[in-house]
Amino acid sequence: MKFPLSWLKDYIDLDVSVDELCDKMTMLGLEIESVESMGEGIQNVVVGHILDIQPHPDADKLVICQTEVGQDEPLQIVCGAKNMKAGDKVPTAVPGGSLPGGFKIGKRKMRGVESAGMMCSAQELGLGEDHSGLLILDTDAPVGQDVRSILGLDDVILEIEVTPNRNDWSGLIGIARELSAAYGTPLKIPQVSLTEGDTLASDLSSVTIEAPNLCNRYLGRIIQGVKVGPSPDWLAQRLIAAGQRPINNIVDITNYVLLETGHPLHAFDLNKLNGKRVVVRQAKPGETMKTLDQEDRKLTEDMLVIADAQIPIAIAGIMGGADSEVGDDTVDLFIESAYFSPSSVRKTARTLGLNSEASQRFQRGADPDIVPLAADRVCELILECAGGELTSGTLGEYPKPIIIEPITLNFHRVEKVLGTNVSSETQLNILKTLGFSVTEPSEDDAIIHVPPRRHDATREADLIEEIARLFGFENIEPTLPRVRPVEARYAPSFQRHRDLRNHILSCGLTEFFNWTFTNRPDMEKAGLTKDIDTLILLENPLSEKQEGMRTSLLPGLLNTASFNLRKNRKSLSAFELGPVYTSSPNQENGLQHNELGIVLSGSAGEKFWGNPQHLLDIFDLKGIVEGIMANLSMDDFTISAAQRDSFADGACAEISLKGNVIGIMGQINLDVAQNFEIEHPIFIAILDTDKLLKSKQSTVVYQGTSDHPPSLRDLAVLVNDDIPAGDLIRAAQKAGGKNLAQVSIFDIYRGKQVEQGKKSVALSLIFQSKERTLTDKDTDKACNKIVKSMEHQFGAQLR
Repeated sequence: MKFPLSWLKDYIDLDVSVDELCDKMTMLGLEIESVESMGEGIQNVVVGHILDIQPHPDADKLVICQTEVGQDEPLQIVCGAKNMKAGDKVPTAVPGGSLPGGFKIGKRKMRGVESAGMMCSAQELGLGEDHSGLLILDTDAPVGQDVRSILGLDDVILEIEVTPNRNDWSGLIGIARELSAAYGTPLKIPQVSLTEGDTLASDLSSVTIEAPNLCNRYLGRIIQGVKVGPSPDWLAQRLIAAGQRPINNIVDITNYVLLETGHPLHAFDLNKLNGKRVVVRQAKPGETMKTLDQEDRKLTEDMLVIADAQIPIAIAGIMGGADSEVGDDTVDLFIESAYFSPSSVRKTARTLGLNSEASQRFQRGADPDIVPLAADRVCELILECAGGELTSGTLGEYPKPIIIEPITLNFHRVEKVLGTNVSSETQLNILKTLGFSVTEPSEDDAIIHVPPRRHDATREADLIEEIARLFGFENIEPTLPRVRPVEARYAPSFQRHRDLRNHILSCGLTEFFNWTFTNRPDMEKAGLTKDIDTLILLENPLSEKQEGMRTSLLPGLLNTASFNLRKNRKSLSAFELGPVYTSSPNQENGLQHNELGIVLSGSAGEKFWGNPQHLLDIFDLKGIVEGIMANLSMDDFTISAAQRDSFADGACAEISLKGNVIGIMGQINLDVAQNFEIEHPIFIAILDTDKLLKSKQSTVVYQGTSDHPPSLRDLAVLVNDDIPAGDLIRAAQKAGGKNLAQVSIFDIYRGKQVEQGKKSVALSLIFQSKERTLTDKDTDKACNKIVKSMEHQFGAQLR
């Protein structure tokens, strides 16, 4: 928002420098965007009086003017403008003068005729974009006087950024109110004095509000017999300084009062209204209207419009209609001042892609109490600048007065929040100067009533902020908080997941970060067709590929693995730790738990001369899972053969902990891998980390090393091919006794020497006692027990 400082001084006496004023406004929260001097670069430009105009002998588009500038003799000036006549007074730059942009003025010949000076347009003086002709001054402007004082060019223009929450700052009176409270200087709100005629406004028109939820207040006034024309210089110059383009006196006055009060207004040509009625209603199906920008707008039923007896004449709070605009032949005016619902204006403006000065203010919340003052102020200026007669009385309704709930202010809480002593009397005085009213003050608190213009003040914290602003942040001495520092700690569940992540990272795996969304085609490609029924679909998905919340990490792991492998990566070792979701008839918002996904593919490690590479396989994946279990001290887990649609037959296993399945691992089957354009074998494990981390960890007990030598035995047993080798290891561990230190499988054989449906499993056994050296008899006895246990459980035959 731009405005000249002299205009602001109409509402408050300011006896401070521009720099001090800007510092004060900044501390109050009014951000200063720029400060510029209006007359900067203008030198020796005076009021010139055109005495005579003659055509140029050699140029049809030029004329020769004799212009009096307060010197002994008139200046002869060649000019190309056409809008002036003899007797007009115009800004005239004399030789030796200068204009904005460093343009120097001197004597020179123009098509053979000497020209001593230059008569100026508004654009050449930096007063806007109008360069269609000379700037014509008032006839009473003293000849030879510095034009800067005549045009107010010795002024300073301030530009501020009005924050969305402080719409009361969008008018000069609102800014002056803040400065009045800060400096303790009286606020000078214009005192409007109107003389009404004998004609009743209600005899000429009427106002009906059919949508009170969208228009809380609407007021209309009628002026008859106006004369539309150019605005007086003082009005036009202020609008130009504020970045506005003067149009005509009626439109300019509504814009002037908008900048003055911050409240948007609109003027209709009364004689262009069908039935001379005004109806505030919602648009009807299929209605259209042409707005002032000459665009045809399609209206919808949820849009609020201002209509006459037949058609819409304005889009409420946004823009007027072309069919009812004020023109040169307008005689009678209907002045609108209203309060429209911010949400309604915002929605309509967004739908139509139409924003205006008015819509920006209404969207942020206007002041319903200023409606009559703004209307009266416009009428006063129109009567002054355009003549006419104001009819008696107003038209309109206030069907839904805006009621703001009072706020209780606790004086002690104010001091606690600000960290300084501010007396209750000072607190209340600050709020009163800002327009808040106070009732029921006590020793501890008071009831504060918020003015309707302050939409930002809705709770006690907002009042404390107001007190801090006016008390002065610079007056609050910095103090250390009166609290003891507390060590930051993560929630136990979060910390356990954090530790798990750190362990996996320490194993050299890369972490994947995928969206928590998925889609049905990807689930089908991943072999999760059975899970589609539990997919939680989004009402407004970001894209088709993100239509629902993922039920498993598997599709995301496969997509990301495919992306990386197709970038010519030779090896992939990665993991993802995150939430998955499933719908549930017993839970309105579904169920959520965390999963860990591990993916391996390609070769193990980097290729170099001392590292013979091997391809990653299911046993590498199994080793990582076992490492996780060991890190968590979980020794009561098993890995057993299983079948899943997503995994290859014979290369899939369930991971169970204390008898409960907590995960699955194995090689992804060829069809699923090809669905994701993965050409190499890929191995994936998925674990439910919530179940895993909630399980009770085994107690870790220190065990010293034995001083006695180990005794080694190998044995091979013939078992059915469908018996898991892990079951043989567990049977050996259980039957081998306390001296069995280690069991491992070093060979599995299927071939000609073994009948079909059978396999030979060779186990390596290490026996060692901490108390004595074991004899062959001790070792053989333990081995026999192991063989008998396998014979009993699995029908094993010793080879």
